Amino acid sequence: MLRLLLALWISFAACAHAVESLPALGTELNDTSVSGLSSGAFMAVQFHLANSSIVRGAGVFAGGVWGCARGDTGRATGECAQGSPDPKPFVAAAREAAAKRHIDPLGDLQRSRVWLFSGNNDGVVRQSATDALRAFYADLIPAGQVFYRNDTKAGHALVTLDHGSACDVTGGEFIADCDYDAVGAMLQFILGRLEPPGAAPEANLRKFDQREFVPGGARSAALADEGYLYVPKACSQGARCRVHVALHGCNQSAEKVGNAFYRFAGYNRWAETNRIVVLYPQARATWGMPLNPYGCWDWWGYTGTAYTGKSAPQIAALRAMVEKLAGLPRSDRPRAAIPAAPGVVDASAGALAVAWASVPEASDYELEGAGVLVRTKAPGASLAVDGLAPASQYSLDWRARDARGRVLAQARLQGTTGAQPGKCDPWFASNVAHVAAGRAYVLWGLTYALGTNQPMGWWNIFTTTGLHGVAHGFAVGACL
Repeated sequence: MLRLLLALWISFAACAHAVESLPALGTELNDTSVSGLSSGAFMAVQFHLANSSIVRGAGVFAGGVWGCARGDTGRATGECAQGSPDPKPFVAAAREAAAKRHIDPLGDLQRSRVWLFSGNNDGVVRQSATDALRAFYADLIPAGQVFYRNDTKAGHALVTLDHGSACDVTGGEFIADCDYDAVGAMLQFILGRLEPPGAAPEANLRKFDQREFVPGGARSAALADEGYLYVPKACSQGARCRVHVALHGCNQSAEKVGNAFYRFAGYNRWAETNRIVVLYPQARATWGMPLNPYGCWDWWGYTGTAYTGKSAPQIAALRAMVEKLAGLPRSDRPRAAIPAAPGVVDASAGALAVAWASVPEASDYELEGAGVLVRTKAPGASLAVDGLAPASQYSLDWRARDARGRVLAQARLQGTTGAQPGKCDPWFASNVAHVAAGRAYVLWGLTYALGTNQPMGWWNIFTTTGLHGVAHGFAVGACL
């Protein structure tokens, strides 16, 4: 009887932990894209540069300069996330890494599109850090291929059209309702015009085993045993599909927030109608070696000094996952055709982003307006016009040309830039960090904002508070 019970227990345990292997769907490897929030944003940049031969673009929600941390956690959370790092040394470091073949040749970035986002109330990765990332990419990617949205009142969060906390809140699930479909704007700037989003059946979500992608075991790379995958119906039936890798932030993995990120961040509804398989890899919280207590992606070197290169455990695992999805021969079935007409898909206080569907036989495209002319070669399908005035309407002329310079298609577009946001000086940190930085003081074990004397709670590393600068010090809460 004891043997029988033991056998049944072993069988039950095996079934309880059985998880599907990541399927081979025949996706298009060279049409991969990536995005992420916070540590996931830094990792998205690292994955983009390491694998630019297959990654056509990156979406960065609250991220900073590639390689900035240099293996130092203090530098990572200080200068790299809340300072204004000079991007030039890191551009030089990227060129050296490419020369040594630690990352793909930087020439592969010429086709890339990069979409950047920073909330005006983000006190975790401040706008100065994302400004530096914009300057970093500007040295590597042609003009018009980077779009930067930095005029919303969002806190440190992935912003959505209608899900999450109030827009200016930092914390919780780190998903904020800002009445702005950021994922849709980002995907269209990277991939070109898409069909409108639709329903995303929960049945299309799958769980998969991540352990096969890390030779030393998932925990050795601070990866969870399980990841998640959204497979649109058409992709499960053999249609031509591409992959978008969506990377959560610190304290945002499934072990921390359940299904919030992989179900409600806004990717799946666009994926379903546009044949995009969404890969949701999962980092894990670890104590000891490696030390990663908040379940962050490695953007400062906790898995080793080569954390930004192709051989880094997490980057190599993500590449292996994408390759596994592409494992079957590609289907000859074409993607669904969508109108070629271009449209304004995003607008900031100083820029407009235009995307379109590819025009047959087009060799290049151009966008002209406000005294600016930007061009891109096919198959690029988006451009940004920068340096515009806030809250102003502009006319833009879009043209598709063939190899002989003949115009194949053209359109005149109207777009309106957003209003210039007010100045904001946000800080989000533990009360101990606020006191150490001179933004608050301690009295009888309690913390108070410097200048306004507003109470912030106990003085410890577990109590976190959002502050913003005011005329004579700091105040609790959001700027706007």
